[in-house]
Amino acid sequence: MFGIQAGLLTLLVLSVAPSRAETRTLHDITVGYLPAVRGENPDRQGLAISGAIAMAINEINEDDDLLADVNLVLRWNDTRGDTVLTTRVITDMLCDGVYAFFGPESSCYVESIVAQSRNIPMISYKCSDSRPSSVPTFARTEPPNTQVTKSVISLLQYHKWNKFTIIAEESWEIVAKALKEEAQKANESMSVMHTEIMVDSHECCVRNLPCCHSSFLYQVVERSKKRTRIYVFLGARDTLNQFMTSMQNHNMFENGEYMVIYVDMMTYSPKESLIYFYKQPDSDGGCQNQPGFDEKKARSLLVIVSTPPSSGYSKFTDEVR
Repeated sequence: MFGIQAGLLTLLVLSVAPSRAETRTLHDITVGYLPAVRGENPDRQGLAISGAIAMAINEINEDDDLLADVNLVLRWNDTRGDTVLTTRVITDMLCDGVYAFFGPESSCYVESIVAQSRNIPMISYKCSDSRPSSVPTFARTEPPNTQVTKSVISLLQYHKWNKFTIIAEESWEIVAKALKEEAQKANESMSVMHTEIMVDSHECCVRNLPCCHSSFLYQVVERSKKRTRIYVFLGARDTLNQFMTSMQNHNMFENGEYMVIYVDMMTYSPKESLIYFYKQPDSDGGCQNQPGFDEKKARSLLVIVSTPPSSGYSKFTDEVR
């Protein structure tokens, strides 16, 4: 089987490999793809990434100058972002002789250990966990979510906001903890006034918990608004919309005294910028043309989000859809 060294060696000998015109014998190499197409994670990227990986596989197979005697075969399974399901899929693929894995997203630490046990490289395109970084056969195309804490602290320091409150869903609890630690290291005068960890909104309603009711976030705001002026919100966009609406119902945006900092791990798209305020925005107009648009509310939100990697990124996303 190919390990990482074998993969690098293959790249070194590509220039002397025979072209497909010189040989008709192609050796199939199967790579495993572990997307989350369905599931509870609201930020899953399985559908978007699937188009990109299919395009990459086709381009490699059609290029006579790359892996001339090899035909890449893609095998995939929907992991739904579930650790148990993903681990089962990985073990099945390992038994069938896959040479590498692309993915998984969301959960990835246990999966990276399983792949390491067979010396199979794993490249994750969306792993929020920082722990797999220590696994030698694991690589990632995006940093773990905890890395964003430095950006949050830099923004707070720039505006001289030394006291803030963290509102986070359970899936972001590790990031919330890292943010508190980063704040303590960054500045002696910087302090977290209050931390609220909430059950993820989808799980709330599935389990019929009190947090599923519309009044829950209103109460969260009620408990914290007298302690802080700055909120750092870590969670799903839909929950952000509900949180901002609860603040609006408390008339907290009237005088510009409150600010919400939101962390979005997805790549920014100007076409989708309205999703921070509306669950289903009207695509025919800008902010001012949206029903119920509140400029004071919009001015009270700062979003930390990754910029597109190149000017042609929007064209690329259209091609892979």
